Formats: sequence, structure tokens, C-alpha cells
Amino acid sequence: MLITILSIIVNIAYFAVLNMNIYTDRAIMPTGEVREWHRSPITRLNIADQSFLIYLQIVLAAVSIVTSVLFLFGVRQSIIGRIQRISVICSTIMFIIIMIVTSDSHARYA
Repeated sequence: MLITILSIIVNIAYFAVLNMNIYTDRAIMPTGEVREWHRSPITRLNIADQSFLIYLQIVLAAVSIVTSVLFLFGVRQSIIGRIQRISVICSTIMFIIIMIVTSDSHARYA
């Protein structure tokens, strides 16, 4: 029961972090001035044309949350528990991958 509530909270926290402006991008504009943008990991993935990672994270989080809610409402089948645990682990791995990819991606301005 504690793991099901924790998995819901963790997936909500992942999306909160993915929507926070934690990266700063700087670029020299043609006029010579330096422009600065504060961006979230989701925005950086969209700029780098890797938005499929966000969609994969959304699917994994949705599966995790749905199975957690089913488990909370009393569906006590072993397959639901396995799917929930696997989806939480996969969602965590995908979150780590997204954070690594966004930290190494740089937008190009031409």
C-alpha cells in the first residue's frame, strides 16, 4: 500500500521537475549581444527534437498511476503488482535518461 502511494507521488514529482526551468541557455545574437533563456527539460527536449522521450515518460507514468489506483481500490492480482513495480522502475529510469540527455543537449541558433 505504501509503495502504491509512493509511486503516485514520485511520478507527480518527476513531472514537476521536468516542468521547472532549471537550465540556462546563452547564445550570441547577430547584433553581438548575449541572450539568455531559462528552460525546462521538456523545452530542451523539444528544441533538440527528442520529444519522443517525453511521450515515453508520460506513457510509463500513466501506466504506473493507473495500476497504483487499481491497487488502491482493491484489485489484488499479482499481475497488477508486477506491472506497477515494472512501470515505476521504468519511469524512474526514463526520468534519469531524460535528465542526462537534457544536460548534454545544446540548442543551435542559426
